[in-house]
Amino acid sequence: MNEPAYTPGLLERLLLRLGTAGELLALLWRGGRWWMMPVVVILLGAAGLLLFLQSVHYVAPFVYMVF
Repeated sequence: MNEPAYTPGLLERLLLRLGTAGELLALLWRGGRWWMMPVVVILLGAAGLLLFLQSVHYVAPFVYMVF
């Protein structure tokens, strides 16, 4: 019952280098949880939008008011 150790493929090794987001994407890739992909895309898009809006000086006070 000695199974060989799991070795990630090229794409999975690349995703694992991206940190936490890469580990999440690698888990989705390996585990077949494709139904979670829209949730991940929306959350990453919202995070990117908020980071961009906070860098714009005219919009930043309104973003801080929301949170």
